[in-house]
Amino acid sequence: MRILGFVLIGCLTGAGVAAAQTDVTPATPNADAHFVVGWQNLHKEQSIQHYNDWLNGIFYGGAGAGWYWNDHLKTQIDIGAGTRGTQYRFEDIVVNGVHTGQSSRVSVRQDSVSIGQQYQFFRNQWFHPHVGGGIDLARETVTEQYQPIFFFDNATRTSGQLAPAHPDTTDHNFIARPFAEAGFKAYMTRRAFFTGDSRVMMRSRIDEVLFRFGFGIDF
Repeated sequence: MRILGFVLIGCLTGAGVAAAQTDVTPATPNADAHFVVGWQNLHKEQSIQHYNDWLNGIFYGGAGAGWYWNDHLKTQIDIGAGTRGTQYRFEDIVVNGVHTGQSSRVSVRQDSVSIGQQYQFFRNQWFHPHVGGGIDLARETVTEQYQPIFFFDNATRTSGQLAPAHPDTTDHNFIARPFAEAGFKAYMTRRAFFTGDSRVMMRSRIDEVLFRFGFGIDF
């Protein structure tokens, strides 16, 4: 997150210098397109013992395009995907009368497409903040890798493998949830710009937090 902050500060500083030296005041565009990278954070609450409900620091990449209805309103479509995030679980179990535990590693990956509506503040300025919201549709792949089950006998002070690992399981889930966002466009020239935003996806509670930044061009 510290690196992300430095990059965004650098982007805004560079855009500000450009605005001071040359006329980068943009005309109202009809459409724009952008490419972004960022950090994805997924909330995955589990019914058994686990270490953390959040999978953090997932690298994200995506692209999008938008259509302006007027100076302030834009409809935007985005596609994106993250790398795999990892979560560890532990479950107390009884095997053949022996109390022991089984651990597993869960990896989660999401591919998504979203459509939203933005309200962009100001008109023909080099810096435009915006707010927005919409619907995010995600295909989630969850793979659980099980470890062998071991035991330890306190009486005999011996240990061993009680059962081999279960076969790995993979599930595919399709998720639809609303999102809210806040971000900005900062122009380098009359058409090229830096962009950055933060998105929060929600179901019964906050389900995902996404930070993105990148570059784009107006048409």
